[in-house]
Amino acid sequence: MYLGEAAANILSVLLFLSVLAYVNVLLMSNPRVMQAMSEDGILPATFKKRSIKSDVLVTSLSVFASICMLIVFWAKTFDEILSFTIFLDCFGMVLSAATIFVLRKKTTHLDNTGIYKMKLFPLMPLIFIAAYTYVGISIFVDKPFTALMGLGILGTFIILYFVVKFVAQISKKGSKPG
Repeated sequence: MYLGEAAANILSVLLFLSVLAYVNVLLMSNPRVMQAMSEDGILPATFKKRSIKSDVLVTSLSVFASICMLIVFWAKTFDEILSFTIFLDCFGMVLSAATIFVLRKKTTHLDNTGIYKMKLFPLMPLIFIAAYTYVGISIFVDKPFTALMGLGILGTFIILYFVVKFVAQISKKGSKPG
């Protein structure tokens, strides 16, 4: 059944508002993640720098906005941007959900002490992980170039993380007296 041009316009507005809300969440959270990484010594100290007047994370927000602009410039179409973003989000979601298994193992001594329990554990997190893995694989099959570009960027940032961590360890050893 075809609902007409009015329905298409309404759905377009709803899709636009949904994407706008998602971008808002990213602009609010990712610079703060960069700030936290800076405080942990993973990123340079400049990433925790705030504007005196507005208390805005200047470097973190600028770097994140620049990365977003590069993605828009590279991808060019909404579908490509969405596929790229969702593909990379799949990694974050799967790894975040998988941490519940690590946390459960580390806190087994707290069982029966009122700690939060999840019904159908471990089935629910496994279903969640399987669903996001399926989405990631689907994008890889449907848009291999986009997925490979995402993997390349993810790999670059993982390598950068370990290089920065290694350099920080060397500089700590070099600054110790004696």
